[in-house]
Amino acid sequence: MSAPAVIIYASGYAAILGHIFPFYLKFRGGEGQATTLGIFFLIMAKAILNHWFPDEILIPVGVLALFLFIISPAEIVGLFSLPAFVLLFLAKTQLNATTIFMGILLVQMWIVTLYNVKKFAIFKKATQVMKEIRFWRTFLRPLAIVLPILYLFSPPFDKKFMLIFVGLIALPFLLLDIVRLLSRRANLFLFRNPFIFKPKEKQTFSSMSLFLVAIFLSFLVFPKSIGILAVTFLIFGDVSAKIIGMMFGKVRIFKKTLEGSIAYFLAAVIVGLVFLPYLDASLGMLLVGALAAAVVELIPWGIDDNISVALLAGASMYLMTIF
Repeated sequence: MSAPAVIIYASGYAAILGHIFPFYLKFRGGEGQATTLGIFFLIMAKAILNHWFPDEILIPVGVLALFLFIISPAEIVGLFSLPAFVLLFLAKTQLNATTIFMGILLVQMWIVTLYNVKKFAIFKKATQVMKEIRFWRTFLRPLAIVLPILYLFSPPFDKKFMLIFVGLIALPFLLLDIVRLLSRRANLFLFRNPFIFKPKEKQTFSSMSLFLVAIFLSFLVFPKSIGILAVTFLIFGDVSAKIIGMMFGKVRIFKKTLEGSIAYFLAAVIVGLVFLPYLDASLGMLLVGALAAAVVELIPWGIDDNISVALLAGASMYLMTIF
């Protein structure tokens, strides 16, 4: 006996709602996470057996979830790995009843996870962390993904346009840095508000300026595909390393943490895999570049991470095209 997929999945979701709003408890139930997760894993097993997702996408996301499970509370696993699964869906699946239902389950689990993060003060430690890393700067950084996306879908002869575009964005930041570095009064005025600049930036260019310069150099120096990958590493790897390293890092290496470096590598690989089908680059090139980026970010070169990661990760991938 068989039934339409919509009926089957509607029945499954009814079971979830039954756990959240049980009539025998006057509709005061739990969160339905266990039921949701069980149904999700059942459908995920079917997806894996039917090879709906390529291994090069599925394995890194699974490794990310396992890594977070080892170092952090369960809520953190969901907070970071569930969006990774969403990226997997957007990149590699076709819309049908099964994938839509899985997407609904993912979104529901993530919303409940966000609620639990707040309810149990999972990020209580994060208050000080966010002060140190300048919360608004760290979480605005992923918006820079617009730049490699624009570059990706522009014709090859538009490299000049992208350089001008990135240059115009970087110019105000650079001019502000130059003015404050040349004028002690301007520098003191700007540093009265610690919300904008970090203390270590008082006598040097800000990481905001150097980040944009690194994007400009990546697009300028390297072929299109390599430049795009180098920039995606820079955007998402850095954010992941900072948050995971400062909140859950235990194994210290130089001034960074092993956990942060692993998070950098995994984030770079996962985001790179989303872009890879549209680039003239191989999986091996992506893995080498992501590993190089994580190692370069870990080692104290005496050079700003933005510049060193972009150039050395890009160079490692470029060398693979030669040899």
